[in-house]
Amino acid sequence: MDQQSQFFYPERGRGVLLHGLMLVFLVLIMFAALWSTTSWAEGSMFVLFMILIVILTAFIPFVFYRLYALLNARYILERDGLRLRWGLRTEDIPLTDIEWIRRANESGYSIQLPVFSWPGAFLGEKSNISLGSIEFIASDLNKLILIATRHKVYAISPKNPRDFELAFQRTFEMGSLFPIESRSTRPTAFIQQVLKDRFSRYLLPLNVGLTVLLWLVSGFIIANNQQLPLGFSPQGVPLELVGSQQLLLIPILGLFVLVLNVVLGLFFFRQPDFYLIAYLLWSGGVITPFLLVISMIILSFYP
Repeated sequence: MDQQSQFFYPERGRGVLLHGLMLVFLVLIMFAALWSTTSWAEGSMFVLFMILIVILTAFIPFVFYRLYALLNARYILERDGLRLRWGLRTEDIPLTDIEWIRRANESGYSIQLPVFSWPGAFLGEKSNISLGSIEFIASDLNKLILIATRHKVYAISPKNPRDFELAFQRTFEMGSLFPIESRSTRPTAFIQQVLKDRFSRYLLPLNVGLTVLLWLVSGFIIANNQQLPLGFSPQGVPLELVGSQQLLLIPILGLFVLVLNVVLGLFFFRQPDFYLIAYLLWSGGVITPFLLVISMIILSFYP
């Protein structure tokens, strides 16, 4: 990026507040579900709480990533092109590829939103009869700007749309001397890059495989025992017997560790200086389910 780079940021206030409240609410539900499963839930209620915990274990990182992406989002206008940055999503558009820009509420087009969109995270693609494919990389519908290129239309939402329009007009009038190279990176491409790494290609599948094994072993043991101890006292004596279904908390713990280690590992893997931290996290994701499998097998000998 040269000295003429101009940075524009999306509106963050409502989005950060909404995502923060969502995370607090989801975490509270998670703790309430965990407390219920260990305290009073039995039978079908226990199974329902287990399903809820599994869903929350997957959904909480999803919301957290959207918050992280919003906090790090920016639109960078240069003399030779426009760079869009939103989490793991990056898009470099040469200035010569841009045909026009227009405020969405002044365009006259009826624009539908992608699924799973809310303030602070209007993300994804949606087809439009008049414009074709529209990719949303925005946080605020009231400040939406459409950027038409040769291949698709991008919808962005700089905090000060008027300032962005004026800056783009000045840049466009100057003309482009050396257009930037067109480049597009999506989260799926980043995952593919991770799996090409000589250590990650083995550690990540092992993380998933051992967690699946933990679920299989736990299911077999629970299905063949009506009651099992939920652990051991400091003296090594098995605790009071409980309904074996309560030991589903152990594979739930393994699933939680899997999601946490994978997400944090991917975060650190983005920067070469922190590769070692990612490897350590993913190594822990191998050790933890292995130890939990051993613990389930040991508990099965004390019905």
